[in-house]
Amino acid sequence: MRVSPNILLLTGSLLITAALYNHYVGHSVYLVEIVFVTAGGLLALYSLLLMSRSSPVAEEGMLGAFLGRYLGKEQVNILLPLAGFLITLSWSAWKIFVAMETDLRIEDFIVTCFGLSLILYTSTPSRFAAQKDFIVLYLMFMTIVFEVLWNVYTFLAGHSSTEISAYTQYYFITLPVVAIAQLIGVHASAVLDTSSGGITNYINYDYSGHTISLGVGVTCSGLYSAGLFFSAFLAFVLVRYRKVDGYVLLGLGIGLVVTWLSNIFRMVVTVLVGSIWGQPALATFHNYFGIIAFVIFITVFWVLILRWLDKAEESPPSTENRPISASAEQ
Repeated sequence: MRVSPNILLLTGSLLITAALYNHYVGHSVYLVEIVFVTAGGLLALYSLLLMSRSSPVAEEGMLGAFLGRYLGKEQVNILLPLAGFLITLSWSAWKIFVAMETDLRIEDFIVTCFGLSLILYTSTPSRFAAQKDFIVLYLMFMTIVFEVLWNVYTFLAGHSSTEISAYTQYYFITLPVVAIAQLIGVHASAVLDTSSGGITNYINYDYSGHTISLGVGVTCSGLYSAGLFFSAFLAFVLVRYRKVDGYVLLGLGIGLVVTWLSNIFRMVVTVLVGSIWGQPALATFHNYFGIIAFVIFITVFWVLILRWLDKAEESPPSTENRPISASAEQ
């Protein structure tokens, strides 16, 4: 069975994103990250080669077409790069002069890439319109999820982001992981401590008669991975189907559940490994195999959900010589 170039491109993008995510959240294992970036880059380049050979019909991107309803083409070509530049500049100025922070975090990486995607949007061939749209929408949704919504909720609720994430982790990740671990015979308990200002969730488990405490940080809780999936899925279906309907919303809901369950599975296995072989084995599994297990879960889901959505949305079976945006795979 021939795999669509768009599927290869999305898979490659997701592998690179997973490597960068793993690096920026502080679980750097360079060997895994190098393998992911290399494999993802090769898949992405190969998919672009296949697309260039298929000679797709040139087409204006979704963003350009939308703005073209109200502005001329030359105005769009000026507005988009200008908007990208202003977003990047404003974010950096706000962080340095208002927030008084000079360190590089994952949100800085996301916002900066979003700005750059707008700057470069009109400078690439129109035959890659769908790919450009996906990148811009993906980064835009991540900016909204990780920055806009999070900060607005924090401001309106009057709670610190640490407190919000602490209770979310506890009820959606830590407690379910401990419950499942207990079912399979691991002596484990959940602890919530918001007084330290750092890690707030802990899983205590027994190893060789000793109690070991495993800290569950925000980056381990699956909150970031859920945001990444939401952004990638919504951006992809908008490019592929040009609409959001009941089928898409159902697929999005199922995907979020699968993302949550895959993270629960990863955490349960991590605790199980620690209870059997100890802390060094736990650290090895967490650093090397945890992200791999997560990517496998999500990749299998992508393949299955796209087949279902293509049938539900009556997508044409062959799109090799159609505009990419009509055919447009985390």
